[in-house]
Amino acid sequence: MIEKHDMAEEQIRSYYGWAEIDPDRAVIAGETGTWRIVYHVGKYGIDDGGVIKIAWRDVSDWQRPQFDDPSAPAYASVSTTGPATLKAVFDRQRYIRPWRYCVTIDVFDDSLSEGDTVTLILGDTSGGSAGSRAQTFCKDAFEFRVSVDWCGTWVYTEVPSPKVPIVSGAPNKLVALGPSETTPGETTWIGVKAEDVWGNPCAGYRGKIKINADGLHGLPETFVFEPEHRGVMRFENATAPTTGTYRVRVRDENSGIEAESNPLVCIETRKNAQPFWGDLHGQSEETVGTNPVSSYFRFAREKAWMDFAGHQGNDFQITEAIWNEIKHQANTQNIAGKFVAFVGWEWSGNTPLGGDHNVYYPGDDGPLHRSSHVLIEDKSDIDTDCQHITDLYRALSGKDALLIPHVGGRYANLTYHDPDLETVVEVLSEWGEFEWFLKEALEKGYRIGFTCGSDDHKGRPGAAHPGSGAFGIYGGITCVYAKELTRESIWEAIKTRRCYGTSGQRILIDVTVGGQPMGSDLATNTPPEIAVKVWGTAPIEKVDIFRGTEIIYTHPQTIPRHQTDIRIAWSGQRIRARNRLVRWDGEVTINKGRIADARGFAFDSASEGIQSADDQSVSWTSVTTGDADGVILTVDAPPDATLNFETPILSQSPSLAEIAKGPVVIDAGGIDMQVVFEQMPTGIGRDIAFTHTENQLHPGCHPYWVRVTQIDGGKAWVSPVYVKCEVESWKEK
Repeated sequence: MIEKHDMAEEQIRSYYGWAEIDPDRAVIAGETGTWRIVYHVGKYGIDDGGVIKIAWRDVSDWQRPQFDDPSAPAYASVSTTGPATLKAVFDRQRYIRPWRYCVTIDVFDDSLSEGDTVTLILGDTSGGSAGSRAQTFCKDAFEFRVSVDWCGTWVYTEVPSPKVPIVSGAPNKLVALGPSETTPGETTWIGVKAEDVWGNPCAGYRGKIKINADGLHGLPETFVFEPEHRGVMRFENATAPTTGTYRVRVRDENSGIEAESNPLVCIETRKNAQPFWGDLHGQSEETVGTNPVSSYFRFAREKAWMDFAGHQGNDFQITEAIWNEIKHQANTQNIAGKFVAFVGWEWSGNTPLGGDHNVYYPGDDGPLHRSSHVLIEDKSDIDTDCQHITDLYRALSGKDALLIPHVGGRYANLTYHDPDLETVVEVLSEWGEFEWFLKEALEKGYRIGFTCGSDDHKGRPGAAHPGSGAFGIYGGITCVYAKELTRESIWEAIKTRRCYGTSGQRILIDVTVGGQPMGSDLATNTPPEIAVKVWGTAPIEKVDIFRGTEIIYTHPQTIPRHQTDIRIAWSGQRIRARNRLVRWDGEVTINKGRIADARGFAFDSASEGIQSADDQSVSWTSVTTGDADGVILTVDAPPDATLNFETPILSQSPSLAEIAKGPVVIDAGGIDMQVVFEQMPTGIGRDIAFTHTENQLHPGCHPYWVRVTQIDGGKAWVSPVYVKCEVESWKEK
């Protein structure tokens, strides 16, 4: 129980105590160091049997403290100047949401008096530990929230607690982004930013970059970042002189870090709809995320260069004041033609009751129907709650609303479906890659399209790196084909399924089935032609065309490969529920010949990747949550040499001769868990176009959809066209 006091902070400080931190300075995101949190006991003291809790938000990926091994990373210790004995443990569920990461310090064998201190050292190096790694993402004021049960009654009082800013680190990479489509002479833009190793925009970046405009007009040849840019610059007034595909390249002249933009395709004239990019899913510190909702929308617009965004806070934390602030920020930051911000929230019922569903409204307002009031003190509107998803369907029936089922902490229960409200499902977020989810929806006969989002909790919608916590992968984004950049047009495009999702890359895709765009319904008596165009951000590995959940065609039918480069990729998730992450830390060795080179494949953050490599072995750390990670080995060895793969999940030793015959696929259980040994695909180019027509039109109604895979692991899922056979049967003449 948390006791609330109306007394002034100074009175709380006097009676219950207070805490401070040393060093009291800005923390560089992801730095390894030592921090001392000192609690000063107040007038009431701490009884024998009392407890002190030092908690931080559970979205944080501050390295979890351990109290057992003084020589290991993240060792922590506690001590006191008083006569009592202390025992400390760390757990994720020891305090109230969202402050669930918690060091609990039991006081026993005596009590503590006013003036005594209790010190928690995070990253205690006295026994040889390297220290503790700080949170990897920025926050204006990171708080260690200190609460005391001074009387041993399980009643906790929060005391004045230390706060420190977490700031970005040194530049590690450049990012260049822009729109996906333009016309000759039309004004467009290109954004360039520097990111640190954890994906934070580098506020202190002062580099000079050289810009290769690839034929675009209006961009400077060089540019120097000044303090006011804070590592982010958007160059306006760029134009494409002629039709074609443009990719801008930028390079830091001092460090050599460089980047290439997503493809900008210049077409002769605009069509009825054009591509816009957005992140529909995330939340801020008003609920369980980081930094306020005001900065959430600003980051999406100004630092991720999204065209549209949604904010989806957990409903059981949204008070009336928070709901008003969410609406206020969405409405004031929504600017037609520049940035679209949707009003919305997340219905957060447990999976048996329906599971996570994002709720959106097309206008300035809409009703809030919480799944519960579990963290809401004011119960005056509890009669508006919808405890089951079917209750929410009824409450929103006939209203202009959109629901997007997704896999978050709770996965949505697809037993329940409302076709009027649920026109799309989310395939990917920072929680993981969930192709099984879209396939389950299709198997149930639901007419749905596909989106991807970040479910960002770190204040970085649209550019959501996973860090080193519960999230497994980089957050996704959604492309919609809309008439214009307004709420009305973006809304209409999503409701009619004219959208697709990617794993974070701005892969431009145009798919038609029988001449109809994604999301359409097509009635025909002949097999439709499926036309695919892709402009990739890396070479394309393959494009799969599905009818329902079955792959009916893969382009190219024979994938070109390197003979001496071997890719070992592992993927999947343990279960559908929250604790789905799979840890694949392991090693591969070769028994003959040598490993001439080793490089990582699709690792998601700085906490993963190759740890050691020589000519006989490679080791790594890796987690997957549906996605794939891996290593690419250049081998100089005879065909009978074997690669000995060892992880806690499985061990396998295929020979190079076996791998040369075709991919060796090993099932590893769980949800789509597997390991694939194969010669590395070379890719078929970044810009491709092809058509495919089945030799038979199948009876009934079938969703035809496309999945694009790049050689860097990037993926996209294109919403189906629903093809209905107008005749009972049809055979090729």
